[in-house]
Amino acid sequence: MKIILGFVAVVMVVGLFVFINMDADSDLEIESIVTTETGVETEVASSIEGDTPSVMSVDANYVVVAEKSEINWSGKKPLIEGYINSGSLAVNKGDVLVSAGTATGEFEIDMNSLTVSETKAKPGKESLLESHLKGEGWFSVAEFPVATFEIIEATADVNGESNTYNVRGALTMKGQTHELTFPAEIYLNSDGQLQADATFEFDRTQWGITAGSGSFFDNLADNVVDDMVSLTFSLVAEKK
Repeated sequence: MKIILGFVAVVMVVGLFVFINMDADSDLEIESIVTTETGVETEVASSIEGDTPSVMSVDANYVVVAEKSEINWSGKKPLIEGYINSGSLAVNKGDVLVSAGTATGEFEIDMNSLTVSETKAKPGKESLLESHLKGEGWFSVAEFPVATFEIIEATADVNGESNTYNVRGALTMKGQTHELTFPAEIYLNSDGQLQADATFEFDRTQWGITAGSGSFFDNLADNVVDDMVSLTFSLVAEKK
């Protein structure tokens, strides 16, 4: 009699659990209720959780939050070990449109905001290099104070993680425009904002920035500056 009453009690508890949770979550699936020889073992219902929806699955307009977005750069002299300079750039503004499983948009980079945060080989020379990079031989910011990046498309990387996308875009700098492609992590951050993180390299000489390039000048010895510039950016945007 005790075993029977115990079994009835267990069934009632399980039934109540199922009723409450089916009311809260229509996706609940009752897998089984199994009774052992002693009549006391049960396997209760469990919820079937689907994959987290892609941020690209919901159409939305976003505006870039400039104060939360950042761009970091680095360049090097490849023939001198440890000769790496780095710094940052600010994002002025931008818009992103998510539609039909991809993203398009544009954001603006303030070239006057270019800073040098570290000159590992020549500590204390940051301000000198900053003026140098803003000058005519490099980014010519007096003439070209703004650079823009147009997001042409962002497609899911089928071989990557769920938030990995292949971004194709066009960078306009010093009056010239060239396409770039790179992988990016695109997701909703803890504040519910759209965030895109990426690290990639681009060949500065394509935009006419040839100073110190061994591809254009001979006899530079160890003063050669790498053609490739590394960019790491974190772009944050919120729904309009």
